Amino acid sequence: MIAITWKGDLVLTLIALGILYSNCRFAYANVNTGSKIINGGEAQMGAYPWVVSVRVDNIHTCVGSIVTEQHIITAGHCVQQVKSIPIDLDRVSVRVGSTNQYSGGKVLDVSSIIIHSECENFLHDMAIIKLNQSLEFGTKINKIELAPKDSEVASGTPVIVAGWGVNANGTHSAKLQYLSMTAISNEECDEQVNYGYESILCLQHPLQQGICRGDYGAGIVAENKLIGVASFSFGPCGAQFPDISSRISYYSDWIKAWLG
Repeated sequence: MIAITWKGDLVLTLIALGILYSNCRFAYANVNTGSKIINGGEAQMGAYPWVVSVRVDNIHTCVGSIVTEQHIITAGHCVQQVKSIPIDLDRVSVRVGSTNQYSGGKVLDVSSIIIHSECENFLHDMAIIKLNQSLEFGTKINKIELAPKDSEVASGTPVIVAGWGVNANGTHSAKLQYLSMTAISNEECDEQVNYGYESILCLQHPLQQGICRGDYGAGIVAENKLIGVASFSFGPCGAQFPDISSRISYYSDWIKAWLG
């Protein structure tokens, strides 16, 4: 049984899931904290050139998406100290141009991190990382186009997400994995998990497939446009609940303001 109350006062009681949260960074009870895309396929070099490994203390922590020669979009909680205050810049780096989280490409330092000012209670989980140097685009490194402000994602739209982590058998995957999922409407998400906020995009997946911590921050892509940023998952990875992402079109003005 799952009892959920989170609208109005945004108090969450998740019996059996036991999610505890603090602002945008949250702790997990039965939310699986292994870094994984479950039962995904191995990505070929150049297939997802916008995908980067966001690293804290030189350890892969989250995924990000290249959106300009100097900017990466990821989830706010990936680089957060508290609320909109980021962790120290010298702890954060980004590996670009490689499908291997441990080697290849190059690792770049960052010059700034902007976290959405309202990032809390799973909402507004967005951050923009600025690299300390500009990227040279090619077959291995390139940007993904942002979905426009007025774009809509119809229920049933197929999407792709890519990230690093352990496989379904529990072994760590060095190589980038990708997975097809399906966007569902906010109304459908509200019916399933009572989480139909305008700013989020819910993703349906088959059992034993899905995203989990470590894949958060990954871009949700449809028709070669970035439409979402992976935020969190309910229950064990690959459970029957939809995975949650932040909707890019909702944050269009905020993103453009910081990209300059």
